[in-house]
Amino acid sequence: MSPDHGPRVVDVTREALDAEAAAALLQQVAAGASIRETDGTFSLRQRILGDERLQVTRFQTTGFLHSHIDVRGYVGVARLDDGGLRAESNGSRVDVDAPFLLSPGTAETWSSSVNAEVVGIGLPALGAFTGLDLGAHGRFPHSGALTPELQRHWESTITHVGQIFDDEVLLHNDLIRQAAVDAVFAATVSTFGIDADTEEASGGSRGVRRATAFIDDNLGEPLSVADIAAAAGLSVRGLQSAFQRTLGMTPAAYVRAERLQAVRRDLMTSDADATTVAEIARRWGFAHLPRFAQHYRAEFGEQPHETLRR
Repeated sequence: MSPDHGPRVVDVTREALDAEAAAALLQQVAAGASIRETDGTFSLRQRILGDERLQVTRFQTTGFLHSHIDVRGYVGVARLDDGGLRAESNGSRVDVDAPFLLSPGTAETWSSSVNAEVVGIGLPALGAFTGLDLGAHGRFPHSGALTPELQRHWESTITHVGQIFDDEVLLHNDLIRQAAVDAVFAATVSTFGIDADTEEASGGSRGVRRATAFIDDNLGEPLSVADIAAAAGLSVRGLQSAFQRTLGMTPAAYVRAERLQAVRRDLMTSDADATTVAEIARRWGFAHLPRFAQHYRAEFGEQPHETLRR
């Protein structure tokens, strides 16, 4: 379970003090970005975290900036922390007071001394997750969240994933990063209604058996829901439905339960003086240790450190 077997990790921070350098930085996020206008006090600081499937980019600017972006091969969800901002997506003005979706096409922004964050999601990866050909047939009818509850869920998900990406060890842990990517994909799809018009694929017990065999054989590797669905011969939605009907749980819950069993085996065969619960938990993809301990106790009736000491 080497930390570098998965997609290449990105963790880069850059700063620009003029329009030409700023355009070069923006093109790291969006290849078609250009600067239309800045003022004399302008500066841009940009940090990018993630991998080619999902990148969280944090922007800090001073002064005025007018930019144009060709949104190709990805969708972006932006949220403004503070400062002045006006934005358009494909010629339509969007509400910047809440997280907003930049769908494929063109985007234009006018900003003044902002702190903002853009979550960039690659369309091939999102298409694999949803089972849709989003590049050719994707529909992105909503620039804002469908409900306030979904908006809050999306924001809490991004905050949690941001904390994971800020931790260098967790960012480079393929299992933990894969779970974070899937969480953002699921929250984005539901919050902005990206798959609202798709049909649920059929599934059955044979598909579930193929899926569980694939999970068991690859438990120590990053497992995306799309990977499991492909191994089962189902769409992501069909996989979710089949797991609920057959096992009464989601694929993610099944993976968690199997990894808890793996943690327990390692705890029972490890030397308490040579390792820690945290090391073993993170080896199996558990980033949030208090939540892991809750799941462990619910499953086995004791705390993980008690297993290790015994």
